[in-house]
Amino acid sequence: MTSMKRLLSLLPSFLMAAVLWGAAPSDYYKSCEGKKAADLLSALCKVVGPHTNVGYKGLWDVYGSSDIDENGKIWDMYSTKRWTFRKEQCGSGYTKVGDCYNREHSLPKSWFNDASPMYSDAFHIYPTDGKVNGQRSNHPYGECANGSSVAAANGVKPLGKLGASTFPGYSGTVFEPVDEYKGDFARSYFYMAAAYNDRIASWNATEARAMLDQNSYPVFDAWAVSLLLKWHRQDPVSQKEIDRNEAVSRYQGNRNPFIDCPDLAEHIWGDKKTEGWHSSAVQQPVINLPLNGSTVNFGVTAVNYPLQVPVRIEGMNLTSAVSLTVSSSDFSLSRTSVPAAEINGSAATVNVTFRSSTAKNATAVLTLSSGSLVTKVNLTASAINGIPAHEAAYVTEDSFTACWTGLAGDSDYTLTVSLNGTPISGYPVTVRADDGRHIVTGLEPGTTYTYQLSSATMKSNIVTVTTAVPQPSIDIMHYGSDSRVVLTAMPGEPSDCEEFWLETENIDSEITLSVNSPFELSTDKAEWTRTLILRPMEDRFYIRIAASPAGHYETFITATAGSYSTDDSMVEAIVTDPSVPTFIETFNPIGSTSYGNHVYKGSATTWNCKDVLFSASEGVDKTGAVRFGKTTSSSITTASAKPAGIGTISFQAKRFGTDDDAVIEVEYSADSGQTWQSAGKAEISSSAYTEFTFPVNVKGDNLIRLRQTSGERVNIDNFTVTDYAGQSAIEIVDDIQTWEAYSLGGSLVIENHGEASRFIVYNLEGMILADRTVSGSATLPLTPGFYIVSNLTDIRRVVVK
Repeated sequence: MTSMKRLLSLLPSFLMAAVLWGAAPSDYYKSCEGKKAADLLSALCKVVGPHTNVGYKGLWDVYGSSDIDENGKIWDMYSTKRWTFRKEQCGSGYTKVGDCYNREHSLPKSWFNDASPMYSDAFHIYPTDGKVNGQRSNHPYGECANGSSVAAANGVKPLGKLGASTFPGYSGTVFEPVDEYKGDFARSYFYMAAAYNDRIASWNATEARAMLDQNSYPVFDAWAVSLLLKWHRQDPVSQKEIDRNEAVSRYQGNRNPFIDCPDLAEHIWGDKKTEGWHSSAVQQPVINLPLNGSTVNFGVTAVNYPLQVPVRIEGMNLTSAVSLTVSSSDFSLSRTSVPAAEINGSAATVNVTFRSSTAKNATAVLTLSSGSLVTKVNLTASAINGIPAHEAAYVTEDSFTACWTGLAGDSDYTLTVSLNGTPISGYPVTVRADDGRHIVTGLEPGTTYTYQLSSATMKSNIVTVTTAVPQPSIDIMHYGSDSRVVLTAMPGEPSDCEEFWLETENIDSEITLSVNSPFELSTDKAEWTRTLILRPMEDRFYIRIAASPAGHYETFITATAGSYSTDDSMVEAIVTDPSVPTFIETFNPIGSTSYGNHVYKGSATTWNCKDVLFSASEGVDKTGAVRFGKTTSSSITTASAKPAGIGTISFQAKRFGTDDDAVIEVEYSADSGQTWQSAGKAEISSSAYTEFTFPVNVKGDNLIRLRQTSGERVNIDNFTVTDYAGQSAIEIVDDIQTWEAYSLGGSLVIENHGEASRFIVYNLEGMILADRTVSGSATLPLTPGFYIVSNLTDIRRVVVK
């Protein structure tokens, strides 16, 4: 599949707008007919608001069909990486771009206080690079001309940048996605305004007030309405969005109406908000691209050097050709007329060329007309008697790329980079004219520089560039080979604790951590609280679930420093009595009574069945059982993985009638059925129901399968599974987790969980305060302060209090 998004991303953003229609069911939006503005938004709420909540964990399953590219990889809108489904997913634990992907709430979950069902609604939650997601944090979307991106790594480039807003009406910090996906995010926001219109007025978190207006209409602040409409118009619905809409709809049972019917946005917030919306209305002729009143800035070129820009033309329902004229002889057109057939539902390109014989700042108006339709586009360009230098690219905190156009006959230029009129260290330098770019490094953040090129006979225009302001970052890290952090406990007992640590950038203040009840945090494993303050230089903490009733619990770990906050790390806890089955399949109601391959919806789960039937008169209590056939190829497999691990698998079985004895293989799979592990074999030889129990004791999510390997027909009933009884779902993956160091009661405590090892304690001056072999635990009385503990391989930082 060739992505329309890929093609559009090669064009200037002002050229992108179109109307594509998704395939909504017949009459799905019938109740919205004739309505406008607030009434239309309210009507949409009744249509698309009710839906099936897939759950936060269920989003991973949704992504397997909603966000897959043509190569079967996860499509990421925050980086150039294409991810391997499931294998590269994570909650936290990333340190750089390209490490893993997680779940990005395009409308931050802190805006609605992590409430359901918003925090697991797939229509606004996308799989994205974890590091870029962390940079975005809970900042609103916006435009920031001088924003910065996180560093590329692993051969992966980040998509998007963070910085001060340069969009009229707002000056705070914003995250700007790349042009290719701006429309996707705008329509996600429109969806949230519609689906949750009955409650969105109450989302009044401080961060939410940047974009939300605390009402049900227009929902967004004026600047946000303008921004979202701009993105919606310039980046039209793509095939990617249409496919995603269909996939999510299969899981949730609702749709994004602004993908199905993009013109709804105009009737709610845009140019048609005073007109009623009709799905079957006669569509009027329209030129969608370029946008009327938009501006095309050609940039800078040299005198008599042509500069060409392609203009994309799109329209709908046009009955006559589009004619094009330009108001200045400095600009020329590759075509002055385009047939309607090339434009309706498609696109045509006309090249506009600027060329001037004199140095000047030129302006013109490009006019497109078809019948009574008229679209005007402003054109601006500059010609200089010198080397054309262009706006800097790839601006970061300490670097930028200087750009220019090399003129014919020139071999080398001198590039001068200056600060306050004085060349910086290392400049000027000689650059090749044909290279067209040079990376300038070693700069100060948030500082304004200029650059200019020169040769023996001419100079360029002077370009001004300001390096990015350092942005704070907190990454919450944990050990383990699994992307999920799952604590387990018995009812009424706290769980064992798990250790986390922070990796920070540009933060020198206290960090406040918080979790939801019944989770608790600690730095010393003695005092536990839901809110914890880490002092500067302190970077480790523990989490556990307090004594709680049986159930499944979740919390996000929120880390806040000043105005910066991140909450993209999730911890789960399963509190269960391992002796009590949580998965009970009675095979009642009855499925198909004929042998064959079936999908059976049972009392515990859905099963994929091969060569079985269901009998209403069989079973331990004569209310139903599943019967395997005579082919020795019968099997039943859970259609979805059982969460919370597996403690034991039990079932009752007997031979059917006078059939031969049979053998049933009991198996489980932690990798979606790619490989299977045997839990044992049930040798069924009795004509009376016999109970079989198999200890498994594995953590995580697992498929379960009963597979016949020999014999004839058997009846199976009362299939039960208990949860994993271990105290932690985190494996020790390297030596660093085999020891801990923390402050307790004014002392430094070292706990060594492995073999006896040497540990050295330093103060900030590098002085050795202790050097000893520790087996088990050691307590060192120290004065309050900052210390470094090393086992000669790794270090821990500890603040003794």
